[in-house]
Amino acid sequence: MLQTASRPERAPDQSEPLDLGTLATKIGAEAARHDAAGSFPAEGFAILAEAGLLSGPLLSAERMEDLLYLLAAVGRGDLNVGRIFEGHVNALQLIALFGSKAQESHYQAEARRGRIFGVWNTDAPGQPLTLEDGAFVGAKNFASGVDGLSHAIVTVEEPGGRQMLIVPVGDRPVDRNWWRPLGMKASGSHVVDFSGVEVAPEWFLGRPGDYVRQPWFSAGAIRFAAVQLGGAHAVLDAARAHLTRTGRADNPYQTHRLGEMALAIEGGYGWFARAAAAWCRGCLGTPADAEQAQAIATANAMRLAIERLAMEVLATAERAVGAAGLMQPHPLERLDRDLRTYLRQPNPDGALTAVGEALTEERFVLGKPPRDIRCD
Repeated sequence: MLQTASRPERAPDQSEPLDLGTLATKIGAEAARHDAAGSFPAEGFAILAEAGLLSGPLLSAERMEDLLYLLAAVGRGDLNVGRIFEGHVNALQLIALFGSKAQESHYQAEARRGRIFGVWNTDAPGQPLTLEDGAFVGAKNFASGVDGLSHAIVTVEEPGGRQMLIVPVGDRPVDRNWWRPLGMKASGSHVVDFSGVEVAPEWFLGRPGDYVRQPWFSAGAIRFAAVQLGGAHAVLDAARAHLTRTGRADNPYQTHRLGEMALAIEGGYGWFARAAAAWCRGCLGTPADAEQAQAIATANAMRLAIERLAMEVLATAERAVGAAGLMQPHPLERLDRDLRTYLRQPNPDGALTAVGEALTEERFVLGKPPRDIRCD
């Protein structure tokens, strides 16, 4: 049954800064329950809707640095909410970039009503989604958030490339037997069958090939990397809370571990300004080829750096807490499973190779400041 976040009763006061720590705490309140049940984290999206965070300028490509901090805060609260929310943001940005004015206006209005969107690109093995005589045949898997979305951008292979369509997803057949992961259970990344659905003309988004058009496709990795960093921050939170509760936080070896984790997490946040600046230079307006290449290389570097530091934080937290942190219902047990699962993004070897190639070809400039330095 489709669940949507409740519509906020009033618009938020945009003059007041968001308290990201409080937002993370609220979103995480029901995370353990949804992990146990594998259910859609509706409460987290109700909180985002109440705060006016399912639509609006903050989610736009132009506000990327602010958006990265928001994505991290959501991931710090619950990586499952963060995974689905990142897909919602991706959908809105794709609609703004490639859609018509009518489509952008319509789906922004739907988002203000609490509707949640996703982006489903992966075809089910042996059942790729295709268009035949004006109707879909086939299915998508890794269809994250299916039990709470109203629409998803799906892709089909056409002669000119992969074509995006914005499709209602309510009441479609869902195979939940396939999704039996170690972690991220509440993200509900099931298999959805679209066979027999007649396609309306207004569902088409952009042109064939737009979905994988560079630099937006590769540079967009900074969004999920920000969510992952939030998950690593939550691991540090859990380890520090455990050590404080058990009276071990002042042990010199434990304070050393806390310091190591703090340095790693703060280093991850340090990527946000640079990655956002590279995004804005390389993905907005009419950027030069060199700026587009820098945006892609920076995104690849950021996602790999955050993967590496997150794995280090997990290992350090496990040592600090010990076996107790690997047993339910300890919060670290769930966070460990969720973060390890979410870090397994596609093609890490290709991303690292791309960084090295970009450096060799001087398309990735090290030490580039986020803003121009001026002497006034």
